[in-house]
Amino acid sequence: MDYIGNLVGCSHIAVDVHLRAFAADAGLPALSYQQLRAVYEAAAAQLGHDPAGLEHAVWRIKAQAH
Repeated sequence: MDYIGNLVGCSHIAVDVHLRAFAADAGLPALSYQQLRAVYEAAAAQLGHDPAGLEHAVWRIKAQAH
């Protein structure tokens, strides 16, 4: 459902297998979807980045690793 927001121009984090893997690599393997989404949103805000941009960057990093 979060992907729809990104498609229509809203900035959302849609937690998928790549974002979960990135979080697990960082030591956050057991968070719920909502908790993990909140972590990514907080990280984006702290870094001064658009949440969707951060999501895309993490997704690309993990997708290229496979």
